[in-house]
Amino acid sequence: RGYATACVGKWHLGDQPPFLPTRQGFQSYLGIPYSNDMGARQRKKNPPLPLMRDERVIDAPVKQDTLTKRYTDEAIRFITENRERPFFLYLPHTFPHLPLYASESFLGKSANGRYGDSVEEIDWSTGRILDKLTELKLDRRTVVMFASDNGAASRAGGSNAPLRGHKGSTWEGGMRVPCVVRWPGVVPAGVECDAVTSTIDVLPTFAAISGAQAPTDRVIDGKDISPLLRGDSGAVSPHGAFFYYFKDQLQAVRHGRWKLHLARTEKKKELPVRLYDLDRDIAESTDVAAAH
Repeated sequence: RGYATACVGKWHLGDQPPFLPTRQGFQSYLGIPYSNDMGARQRKKNPPLPLMRDERVIDAPVKQDTLTKRYTDEAIRFITENRERPFFLYLPHTFPHLPLYASESFLGKSANGRYGDSVEEIDWSTGRILDKLTELKLDRRTVVMFASDNGAASRAGGSNAPLRGHKGSTWEGGMRVPCVVRWPGVVPAGVECDAVTSTIDVLPTFAAISGAQAPTDRVIDGKDISPLLRGDSGAVSPHGAFFYYFKDQLQAVRHGRWKLHLARTEKKKELPVRLYDLDRDIAESTDVAAAH
């Protein structure tokens, strides 16, 4: 559709050339091609953590405390250079993935240790990008979506309260995350939506918004959720059921207000089938299977 496209940040969908962002529809890329803990955990198998531009390593090992600022500068450069044409920017920040880093400007400044420092720097980054959109008079015709990929890890310093569980689990604390969407004049201000959606819905939704056709030569798991974003009357989740997998094991199913956890072993403990009413029990604390 004539959009300039860029990926800035963590990729982790394959670090060999055929799988890099530049081979998957992005015209430019700056970032690390896999998780930032892999170089440390598997140093014998992996080279030092690299920073790549397009398909070339430009820095290895990259200083991780510089990443958030470098990503932000690159995002602003891309927006500025493409302000006269449609653009799509995908910015997956490295942090607060472990190991945690923050630049000198934010290190030790939060009330929640290194985790808080890294989160506050992402807040700063987001503010800079939004300010640039305003400065360039693009803010009222740009869709901004801010979301997380999973709940906080139990050992990182983040909290998923009042949700149960953490990253790596199919409890709500591992799967349910905040999502903020800003689209002046289209997304109603101050409105909350609790319909079940997922980051798999971003591709078909942004394709629909831009007038593009989502690929038809493969299965697209996501759905167009633009009616929910617009607040259309009667709009509901396009997912009749939502399936929670972990390590190729189906662990739970969500349908409307109900979430069914299948029997499984967790931390060497046998857990029976359980049913939760998420409208009344967001913490998944009371099993109502016997009553329903």
